Amino acid sequence: MEEVRVVPACSDQLKLVVGQRFQSLEFAIAFYDVYARAVGFDTRKQGVRKVDEVTTWYYVVCNREGHKKSIDDDQLNARSGFSMKRRRLSKRCGCKASISFKYFSDNGHPGYMVHDFNEVHNHEIVESEHQQFMTVNRHLDDVHQKFILDCSKVNIGPTLTFKVLKETLGGFDLVGCTVGDIRNASRDIKAYAHGFDVQMVLDDMAKKNEMSESYTYHYEVNENNQLVALFWCDGLMKRNYHMFGDIVAFDTTYNTNRYCMIFCPFTGKHNHGSPVTFAAGLLCNEKTGAFGWLFRRFVECMGIAPKMIVTDQDNGMRSGIEEVLVGTRHRWCMWHIMHKLSTKIPNRLLRDEAFKKEFNACVWSDLLEPDEFEEEWKRVVKSHGLEDFDWFNSLYEHMHFWIPAYFRDFPLGSMIRTTSISESENNFYKRFLKPRANIAEFYMNFNHAVEFQRNSRMALDYHDATALPILATTLPFEKHASTLYTDTMFKKIQEEIVEGNDRCRVLGFSSTEFVDTYKLGDSNRKSNNELKKIPEKYCQSRWMKTPLAKAVHGEIHDDIPTRSVVDDRQAVSKQGISMFYGFLRRFKEDIDLLRAFVGGVEEHGKSLQAGNPTTSAIEKRRMIEEFYGMVRPEVVEVHPPDVAKGHASSSKSRLISKREKALKDASRPQRRCKACDEMSHHDSRNCHRLKEMEMEKELGKGKSTM
Repeated sequence: MEEVRVVPACSDQLKLVVGQRFQSLEFAIAFYDVYARAVGFDTRKQGVRKVDEVTTWYYVVCNREGHKKSIDDDQLNARSGFSMKRRRLSKRCGCKASISFKYFSDNGHPGYMVHDFNEVHNHEIVESEHQQFMTVNRHLDDVHQKFILDCSKVNIGPTLTFKVLKETLGGFDLVGCTVGDIRNASRDIKAYAHGFDVQMVLDDMAKKNEMSESYTYHYEVNENNQLVALFWCDGLMKRNYHMFGDIVAFDTTYNTNRYCMIFCPFTGKHNHGSPVTFAAGLLCNEKTGAFGWLFRRFVECMGIAPKMIVTDQDNGMRSGIEEVLVGTRHRWCMWHIMHKLSTKIPNRLLRDEAFKKEFNACVWSDLLEPDEFEEEWKRVVKSHGLEDFDWFNSLYEHMHFWIPAYFRDFPLGSMIRTTSISESENNFYKRFLKPRANIAEFYMNFNHAVEFQRNSRMALDYHDATALPILATTLPFEKHASTLYTDTMFKKIQEEIVEGNDRCRVLGFSSTEFVDTYKLGDSNRKSNNELKKIPEKYCQSRWMKTPLAKAVHGEIHDDIPTRSVVDDRQAVSKQGISMFYGFLRRFKEDIDLLRAFVGGVEEHGKSLQAGNPTTSAIEKRRMIEEFYGMVRPEVVEVHPPDVAKGHASSSKSRLISKREKALKDASRPQRRCKACDEMSHHDSRNCHRLKEMEMEKELGKGKSTM
């Protein structure tokens, strides 16, 4: 086959010549990259020589230089249908195009000169329409880095980030990177915090505690100084707890971080009926001691225990609550129990509508007395032949933990009757948290979720303050209620008022701390006996509008902040971005104005940067630290934990028999191990022969020292 000889054509200003001198190595390499980009080939560094930390020689070659090492193995692999190893292509074809730069010093002025330059290639130059994919044309500048970081903050993946970049910059050829480059940039973000993530979070929590005493955090480490438990709560969470923390839901969420630490949020419902976070924790196991530690920190932080706590049927939680929350009523979440029903009952009952109706009427009713419930339960179990099912018998033994009939004496017990606060809260957090996130990224995403939650509540407060309610009757009582309660709660109250108005009138009203009582009379009574306004002494409900709502746990200190502190740099940065895009849209139609605007911005930026130049490495580190909102420490005192074995990993920890392992290996294709050169199911990382050789070397060293 005739050898191809290609000499790229370009202008004389771009082509390098032997003996050409440059003031610095960086400028020399950049000049050669400009030449390569213009003619259409990629480059890579081949080697470097240094003397006393000074680079004396620097070699750059065409990226198609050399040949792939395992050509024979590739042929064998291809004949086997690529069952031995993954099919990987190579661009290397033995191209000799290269350049070398040599260090010189002329009268004390150092620099670099072109010592050797070979411009002949043995392959065709990349076509102009394909040059956007060349490595030399793919560079993640500050715009790319900032955009990728912002997308990562809101859990936008590499593929969608690339699509948005394409639309923003105007086309695929203008993006300047590939999906793989964006994915690698996301990898670098995680690599920056690897091993430092726990210390970064603890340092940030300590900083927030110094800024505000209302911020609380506690942590535990093991004998290796690895994190095993973490609890944190800010001032606004404490305020929300004192306002709405009469009933607290506690649940565990899995697959939220790379260490499989268990995420444990304390949640409730605010005056609009939506979930609100009171505090949060991370645990490495689900033992009683771990839950007890977390409950103890929660009570110490808040100063008072909740009146009721709702959990699933976990025995560790139950023991921890009995140990720490002595005066707190413990209730199992109905959602968790009913969710398991389909897996516990016989298949014949899954399609039995009569059974579903009877069972739901029995367990969901809050009108039954305890003895009435027990009688109805026994009747349903017996009529459907469920006496011998252990799950049903266990539920009956623990009926005082979950049946509404046993919570009729508790105010607002019906608030959590048909839904799970914790389950809806967990679903909310999973929209923000990622399974492979390190602790720093988890903490950052958690803060974003809380900010989103708080902003949603502020929007509801704004709606209550400005929107006029739609009244269903002409009763003054209804109108007065609309001025007191949040719109979410008023709609439920309005239904009761409408239903009562069809038959009777409101004659009286009384209220305890949590229960409102309406006195109703016959519709034929005289209208002058109607109650037109709720007495002021009874306006103490937690469901009232935010300015009127009363705390359920005593008074609230005014020094607790109600809003997060916003960094001035972020505010100015967002203002600058908004102004830039505004002017860009304004000048888009006039090319002369657009060029003048871009040139003016570039010139002004260079003039501001002239006195404070930054290297790309420093700038990249600054941007990543801005992404996390935390600085990577120089010293690590608390290390990341080992991957915890919890609820999420229990299904993967099953022991596999030797027979099952042999059958699984037999179905896998064999590959060639580079260490022992055998066709097998191992590679050089776990080669048994390589390990034996290393052990022999260690034994040899031991004998020689004796």
